[in-house]
Amino acid sequence: MKQRIIGAILTLLVCGPGLILGGVWLKVLVAAVALIASYEYTSIRNKRFNIAIYILMVVFIAAINVLPQRSTGIILFYIMLLFFFGILFEDISMDDISSTFMMSIILAFAIMCVLRIYERSSYLVMLYIAIAAFGCDIFALFTGMAIGKHKLNPRVSPKKTWEGAIGGWLGGALLSYFFAHFLGYLGFDQKIILFFSLTLPIISQIGDLSFSLIKRNYEVKDYGSLIPGHGGILDRIDSLLFCLIFFGSVGVFFGL
Repeated sequence: MKQRIIGAILTLLVCGPGLILGGVWLKVLVAAVALIASYEYTSIRNKRFNIAIYILMVVFIAAINVLPQRSTGIILFYIMLLFFFGILFEDISMDDISSTFMMSIILAFAIMCVLRIYERSSYLVMLYIAIAAFGCDIFALFTGMAIGKHKLNPRVSPKKTWEGAIGGWLGGALLSYFFAHFLGYLGFDQKIILFFSLTLPIISQIGDLSFSLIKRNYEVKDYGSLIPGHGGILDRIDSLLFCLIFFGSVGVFFGL
């Protein structure tokens, strides 16, 4: 537990300036996250690290965010290149092609949602989403440790329980809602904030379980060892990535 706390503090110290100041600092931060997360994913495969796939993945994520109006063409071209690399390199399987495409899409559009949030709102909205995601993680952990008895999904994540999931949902929902409430609902309608406070913790847990499913597929415990007590970058932001995509995509219907 001590190591997890130290890891969380170090993460906040490193990421805090970029998240608060925005601008070029934010772009440097998301670029670093994209580079590290892509490396972690490319490295968990049960075969050798493939530099070509790594470069292709990074270039795709950058291209989607630099040229969002050309996203359809970029995605289609990326699919063709992945298949070409699968033909070219013996160690790249169909499973690698499909999962690399999926992870690239998640990272690319999560970063797009972050940049869009800062463009239209402020770092407080980003903090609101993070509170919903990480608050859920924290409450799920402690509730599960205290009263967890019924396994949520042993095949994907053996330690998670229904009690922990419910406690995480309640904790994340309450924390995020009252945070927004004390800040005037961040300039949004109260009903919109209520909707996101109730749904983001659920999306957070889906994201967590989804990334656990990928790790089980590749038979690894963590994506990396960069953050003490947490694993890699992907181990720390897995739930947040899904929350960002959910907030960005559903927010379109609310005119956010």
